[in-house]
Amino acid sequence: MKIAHTIGIAVGLALLLAGVIRLFLPVECDGHTMERGQVCHDTDKGRAVVRTFDEQRSLRDSTTGFLIVGGVIVAAGSAVLLRRTLRAV
Repeated sequence: MKIAHTIGIAVGLALLLAGVIRLFLPVECDGHTMERGQVCHDTDKGRAVVRTFDEQRSLRDSTTGFLIVGGVIVAAGSAVLLRRTLRAV
């Protein structure tokens, strides 16, 4: 179980790092950098969607938040479980 918990810590830290890096990336639409005043034409669940720059940034920031919070939870939970496993030995 030590290996599984160690992998959990590594995955959690990777998620956290990915989220922090995304904070500094430009807002993109379909792989292209967006500027204020531009709109993004996309599809969501099979429907055509048009998002403003601010809406696209908000969507990106929500995903980034999930990566950061999820990474912290996975890493911390795995660390606690690893600590319990090592104490039991």
